[in-house]
Amino acid sequence: MKNFLDKSKQTTLLSTELFDLMQDAIFLVAEDHETFRYVYANAAAFKILSLQQTDIGKNIEDVLSPARAQIHFEYYHKVHASQKSIEMIESIETESGEILGEVVLNPILTEDGYCHYILATVKDITEQRNKDNMLQETLQSLDAERQKGMSIFENNIHAVFEFDQQKKIVNVNAKAIEITGFSKEELLVQSLFSLTVENQLVATLLNFEQALAGIPIEFEMTLYTKKHEVVVFQVNTVPIVIEETLTGVYAIAKNVTTQKKTEWLLQESEQRYKSLVANHPYGIFVFDEKGRLKNANPGTENITGYSVEELLETSFIAKIIPDELEKISYHFHETITNNKSERYEFACHHKNGQLIYLQATNIPLILHGQLVGIHSVVTDITEITQAQQSLTKTKEELEIFWKNSAVPIFYIDAQGDILKVNPAFEETFEFTEEEMIAGKGTIIPKGMKSDQHHIVERILKGDTVKSHDTLRVTKSGKLLNIISSYSPVRNERKEVVGATIIYNNVSELKKIEKELQKSQEKYRLITENTLDIITLMDLSGKIEYVSPASEKVLGFSDHVYIGNSFTQNIHSEDVLHLSDRITALLNGGKPIPLDVRYLHRDGHYIWMEVSFNPVFSNGEMIQLFTLARDVTERKKLQSEIAKMAFYDHLSGIPNRRNFDSKLEKAFLQVDPSSKKIALLMLDGRKFKQINDQFGHDAGDAVIKEMARRLQACVRPCDTAARLGGDEMAVILPDIDSVKTAIDTAKRILTSYEAPFLFNGYKITMGAGIGISLYPDHATSEKQLIKCADLALYEAKKIDRDAYKVYE
Repeated sequence: MKNFLDKSKQTTLLSTELFDLMQDAIFLVAEDHETFRYVYANAAAFKILSLQQTDIGKNIEDVLSPARAQIHFEYYHKVHASQKSIEMIESIETESGEILGEVVLNPILTEDGYCHYILATVKDITEQRNKDNMLQETLQSLDAERQKGMSIFENNIHAVFEFDQQKKIVNVNAKAIEITGFSKEELLVQSLFSLTVENQLVATLLNFEQALAGIPIEFEMTLYTKKHEVVVFQVNTVPIVIEETLTGVYAIAKNVTTQKKTEWLLQESEQRYKSLVANHPYGIFVFDEKGRLKNANPGTENITGYSVEELLETSFIAKIIPDELEKISYHFHETITNNKSERYEFACHHKNGQLIYLQATNIPLILHGQLVGIHSVVTDITEITQAQQSLTKTKEELEIFWKNSAVPIFYIDAQGDILKVNPAFEETFEFTEEEMIAGKGTIIPKGMKSDQHHIVERILKGDTVKSHDTLRVTKSGKLLNIISSYSPVRNERKEVVGATIIYNNVSELKKIEKELQKSQEKYRLITENTLDIITLMDLSGKIEYVSPASEKVLGFSDHVYIGNSFTQNIHSEDVLHLSDRITALLNGGKPIPLDVRYLHRDGHYIWMEVSFNPVFSNGEMIQLFTLARDVTERKKLQSEIAKMAFYDHLSGIPNRRNFDSKLEKAFLQVDPSSKKIALLMLDGRKFKQINDQFGHDAGDAVIKEMARRLQACVRPCDTAARLGGDEMAVILPDIDSVKTAIDTAKRILTSYEAPFLFNGYKITMGAGIGISLYPDHATSEKQLIKCADLALYEAKKIDRDAYKVYE
């Protein structure tokens, strides 16, 4: 500007012509005796600031309003005094209205270092400021929407899982953490499918495939919590679409575990009810609310001799003794009127014509406070009734029987105290009647008092207990096996006042039965489980028997095993686990199945599920038997399911989860002082155009072909993975220099030059490749990926297939 002031007039004109071409307002003021005056203004200044040609040469206080002149004077004075530039934003009134100006005041120094002039530039930033304000408002609005979305996500009453396109969990809400028991970090580093109950894994994977195809779907999923408890979810999937691209899925999971358990309990209760009615030894008649017979269980046929169909075809009333009808009608009326149980006895004719005595209990069925039917539970008391009649009529004969009976008989009162015993009782238990009545002796072993109390309670209810298997002890301490029968004794008011008890000492018989049971158990095991391999061994582990199924499954006949150790022909890696499991069983542990590899006669191994069970005799374990089942196919299926979690379902090469694992492993194994790790990030060219032109089937075929050619270009120790869409990556571990990475990139690009044939069309493929190296460009896996992505971005700027090394 010094030249601008001091040169010839021609030079000055040339300079002002240059300023006149500029869109920003430019004017020059000169210091003039403690004030400043305008000495020049360009065309934009006259237009924007509303200056007039007549204003040139005037002082600023003569041109501007006093308030603005005072502000400008202060700024000009500050620049003049400090000889430094000042920038400020100023609101300026123009003919077109108010604008926002960005003002810059620059001091112009002469050769002697004195500031005589100040050059002012004014840039109209009104539109830019408005755009900035609009952008800020948009960002605030977007942030508010994001906060709303996050609030809905985090505060949802149901568990919410967010998955990416590789079915990897990328976010969970607090409810998911609460229900599963896992922390957010634990859920993000593992697959949800590793928590899925095994028998639902395949179905769950298929459901998520549909969800990731953009199809909202509802299904049930059962997971294990951190405490290995089972929780059932009702899942609704919501596709996450950003800019018309499916980027992932929200899985909103409602916890229906309690509901499911309730349904299961209801079903179980219904089944138990049906089973109880069908298998109950008592007869059960089902009447409607008016007392009409509607159904009966099989127990009624055992009691009356009539089938259910016969009872329904002809009224059961016809079989009842006429004198008893009034009593039965009365008790039915009481049940219907008062909604309470009624117990009574009556006589009727059996189908064979015999007179039988029955005890019935009418039970009202109440639903929502209304009587809907009656269950009449009928017990055959013919024997007891006849016994009572016979007892009454033949008391003397009973006394003879009492004294001469070979089995112990005794009588108790309603409290269970013994009142009388027969001679056989004294002989069997070695206690006299006086000792038993005085309470000086007991025949009930320790720990079995509750059993006796339970029997007494049943007797007091009028029940007859037949063939009750129990233990009793003699005065000398000998333990006897007893089969007992309890018959209630009633007074004239039919109140139970005691019971007559008959004991049958079957100790010797029980001993014989146990030996017989042992023999029968072996036979049953051999004959009923012929499809599995059954092995019997002694407690030292020596095999005593092998079923014929062994030769069918493993090819070896039984003589190969008998007499040898149970570990023979077991894979060496499984012997220790098998031995530990048997040792635990011998020490009282529970039988738990174990998967073990057995040697086949052809030389290969077969997976077998082995279950261990003890064989007891007289309460002692004497043998072990095993059941082994071929589970080779199940093992293969489990292996295939596990593989699905680590390999891309479309291309067959490793997926993002596998890629992350291999990259982490490469970092752990490399020595950065002598070796490097290279990462190649690939992105296909014009992939969307291929999809649009030839269809998604062609797009999928191109992805497979790209993966196949990519796999063919790398070493066996390298990892080629698909990260999503047409984005792929290659990990080159343990390399010497960047040259190896560049050579690999060139091979890949060359392999993509040949067009791909699909349905008669030649499809041209291509890719951009970004390369980064550890430790040259990054110190961690995330940094290495970021550097490779940046290099890929630069490579894609080139309008052809190319690679770029990160710089």
